[in-house]
Amino acid sequence: MIDPMAIDPDILSTSKTHKRLMNKAVHYLGRYQASQQRLRRVLRQFAKRKFDPAKSAVERSPEEIESAITDVIALCVHYGYVDDKALATAKARSSVISGQSAYQLAGKLRQMGVDEETTSHALEGRRADHYDAEKAAAIRAMRKKRLGPYHADFDALEFAEKQKQFAKLARLGFSLDLIRLITAYATIEEAEEALYLADASPPPEPDPEPN
Repeated sequence: MIDPMAIDPDILSTSKTHKRLMNKAVHYLGRYQASQQRLRRVLRQFAKRKFDPAKSAVERSPEEIESAITDVIALCVHYGYVDDKALATAKARSSVISGQSAYQLAGKLRQMGVDEETTSHALEGRRADHYDAEKAAAIRAMRKKRLGPYHADFDALEFAEKQKQFAKLARLGFSLDLIRLITAYATIEEAEEALYLADASPPPEPDPEPN
């Protein structure tokens, strides 16, 4: 694990390698959100191009370059440029609004290089922020794709056509039980009411009964 406090920020003024890597990191992070793992991949690619022994006047061993990359990532964490937990939390919150299933969200975070523990905490936070986050996301996905009650003539569709709609939602990672539930809403109004309730913050815990 990287310890940001173990890195001397003055190293940027004494090491050209660190300074060039930091400039690249800041430039990249100014344009894209990234996890520590993703930033490491970007810096390795940069170092491979810029610190090629055939092109560089300064010799750097692979170990020196990797150590410098680790130092720069640690400084980015220290300065708040990179925050895997905040990144995962933000993605989890937006996932419900965008109609992503928990399965999709977890896959997206893995692609971004977020570790399993941080991903798990983000999923727990998503569940805690809503009465039923998965249902809220599923209804939004259904609305976006005009499925179920949002389809112009869903009730009149043949069984095979309805199955195709179920399959579209299943491919997004929603459970079959949830898909059956939300596609059974008779009207858009019924679906929107269910969305409103699912979106709400969980009710407070009841006061414990007196002894």
